[in-house]
Amino acid sequence: MAFETLLYEERDSIGYLTLNRPEKLNALSPTLISEFREAMEAIEANPDVRVVILTGAGRAFSAGFDIESEASGPSGEPLSVDGRRSRLKHNIETFLMVWNLSKPVIAGVNGYALGGACELVQVCDVKIASDRAMLGEPEIRLGYGAPFLITPYSLNLALAKEMMLTGDIIDAHEAARIGMVNRVVPHDNLMAECERVAQKMRGISAIGIKTTKLSVNRALESAGFLSALNHNLELMTQFDTAETPEHAEFARIREESGLRAALEWSRSRFPD
Repeated sequence: MAFETLLYEERDSIGYLTLNRPEKLNALSPTLISEFREAMEAIEANPDVRVVILTGAGRAFSAGFDIESEASGPSGEPLSVDGRRSRLKHNIETFLMVWNLSKPVIAGVNGYALGGACELVQVCDVKIASDRAMLGEPEIRLGYGAPFLITPYSLNLALAKEMMLTGDIIDAHEAARIGMVNRVVPHDNLMAECERVAQKMRGISAIGIKTTKLSVNRALESAGFLSALNHNLELMTQFDTAETPEHAEFARIREESGLRAALEWSRSRFPD
């Protein structure tokens, strides 16, 4: 498979999928999301692939959804409320492809995993972080909501609320302590550790892996996970399209001085 924004290869029944926009910290653009869906479909259909390792090129796993493209349509026009709902629904369905994949997905978190990318990490089956990784959901500070409401199911409620309501970013060791990732390894050992786990999984029968993953997922779904996603879709559509002073100021600075200046303004409001 050849892609513009992804790298993909197969070795020893393992599929290696790399988010490949390093100059943009692997931000999740519409093109990347489209290619990611294509890759998931191909991996599902290929019986030779038993396990997937998902990581990012360069110094980030992913900085999250691409702010420059998320709020606009294909021709650059601002998204309507219905357009924003459709975009969010599309992104949710994309992450559910990882959730529903019959093969385990191991996240190799090599650096920043922020916003939607933090949720992408959490939807993976096993999460192994480099000691350079930083995770969090800071999008609320920029006037956007969490698109995929997995954090309250991944963490306990108090921790999830603190992270989502403050937009705080945590390091890999704190992420492991609270259960957001399985463990932390030295950066240079990250891929070797992911492969060590993958080798264990590929030695187990495909039907055993498929049914066990499905059974565990169904346990969370029976606790209301999918219903929560549907409710979140409507609430985050409302949030993302709301006219707030903070959102307006961010948009004004971005229009006049560029995205970097707008992000700096946002960061300056939240000294840690």
